[in-house]
Amino acid sequence: MQKSKLLIISVTVVLFYVTTAYASVNIPVNSSFYGDVNTLISKGLIESNLSSTKPFTRAEAGRLVAEAIEESEEKEVPTSAANLLDRMSKEYKDEISEARAPGSAPRTFLKPVDEFSVSYNFMDGPYSTFNNEGIDYYDGHNAMIQFQSMGRLWNVFSYYIEPMILYNQQVGNVDGNDETEVRLHKGYIKFTTGDFEIAVGRDSLWWGPGYHGSLLISNNARPFDMIKLSNERAVLLPWIFSYLGPFRFNLIFSRLDDDDHNITDAATGDDLSKPYLHGLRLNFKPHPLLEVGLSHLVMFGGEGRSTSFKDFFKIAYSNQNRDGTTLESNQELAIDLALSIPNVDKFIPLASSIKLYGEIGAEDTGTPPDRRAYLAGITLNDAFTVKGMQLRVEYADLSPDSVPTAWYRHASYPMSYKGRGFGHHAGSDSDDLFVELSQTFENSFSYKIGFDKERNGISQTNIQEKYQYFLETGYDIDDRVDLTLRYAYEEINNSENIKDNKQKNHFIGIELEYDF
Repeated sequence: MQKSKLLIISVTVVLFYVTTAYASVNIPVNSSFYGDVNTLISKGLIESNLSSTKPFTRAEAGRLVAEAIEESEEKEVPTSAANLLDRMSKEYKDEISEARAPGSAPRTFLKPVDEFSVSYNFMDGPYSTFNNEGIDYYDGHNAMIQFQSMGRLWNVFSYYIEPMILYNQQVGNVDGNDETEVRLHKGYIKFTTGDFEIAVGRDSLWWGPGYHGSLLISNNARPFDMIKLSNERAVLLPWIFSYLGPFRFNLIFSRLDDDDHNITDAATGDDLSKPYLHGLRLNFKPHPLLEVGLSHLVMFGGEGRSTSFKDFFKIAYSNQNRDGTTLESNQELAIDLALSIPNVDKFIPLASSIKLYGEIGAEDTGTPPDRRAYLAGITLNDAFTVKGMQLRVEYADLSPDSVPTAWYRHASYPMSYKGRGFGHHAGSDSDDLFVELSQTFENSFSYKIGFDKERNGISQTNIQEKYQYFLETGYDIDDRVDLTLRYAYEEINNSENIKDNKQKNHFIGIELEYDF
């Protein structure tokens, strides 16, 4: 009951506390925007950000960039950050104008093609890909064409579509089994009133402060169809809730049409295909240096298990297991924190600022909920006082001592879609260590070099160990054209938990993006 009251209160205060806003589409979770805005945040140009809930809307991007522009006029800004801010100011000029003076941007517009990209990826061996929105690559040649289209109608409705043409030379790593697929990768429509919006369609989400992974929802799985209620821009709630600081919420509801989830309950014979997925995330910032998030995800129902609205509240917001009944479910909870420490270089030549973050999750009900997983990370901005350099270290443990295989697995409701887990790519009974060094130069050249060690089947005799080494370089040819090159090497010991079964895989990729 306490959880249901919290849900009702949170949604109600947002519905009644609205300001003038406009219909705005989302910025894709895999966009370079998020790295760019984090650079502005690390320079102290933005304090009201809520970075742990993605995607942002373009309206929120305009608000954040407008804040950065105002701050930059009052303090000295490094040349690289000034150049970045100038580029973002041009890209989001309409949204910035709207944030400063509501009604100044066009009420209705149509962009048949906003961005176009073409990519080629070659794999020598079954290289492990993840956090790429469920797009599958196979041994051999893989090519992809995507474009984005968006529009707005009467300042109330907006739409976004992202079709894809995907070619795989060897689907399932089978010689001669080539395939070309055309699909709607993402697409949704929105209705917006004040700062409240309802989106219906297909999109990706990322809940949590992690850079390399998230416990509940990341972009590891393919975008799924949903109804999402949210506030498009961070707001201050009324009354005593204003002490929470900038506030955002996501409330999602979906029915997963997934061929991989053709499950029948062995005890009851219930058809559990097409289960329901419900999620709630609250994100707020009670202090300019501290961000807090609360997330909840539950899967239940199915073709052979009809549930009422009253049943839904019993399933989602009570603390009991009801295995083998109509009210059976699989639930995950998480709490996350992110702390920013500015001006570190005044005391020690380690970084200009540091971000510390963590997430703790529970996979089961109980008092308190148990079967816990953990994620922790640190980011050094201007690492070792080198301008534009970032060092990231992140670790995740998804193998609880009590039940090592609990996370993401469930006899009736595994937390996955189209063969990929919703949460951390490492999956159940695993841990993951990620290290990345990156830098962006003033001439628009950037690089990333990193390492990832992933262990799977930790509770088994033969633990599978994956070692990935990767290099990525990017160059902004001009304001509209970006070129990215990638190479990665992977070595797997005890592959598929079979003793002395080894693999060595390579990945080469090139991507060209054009913004219209």
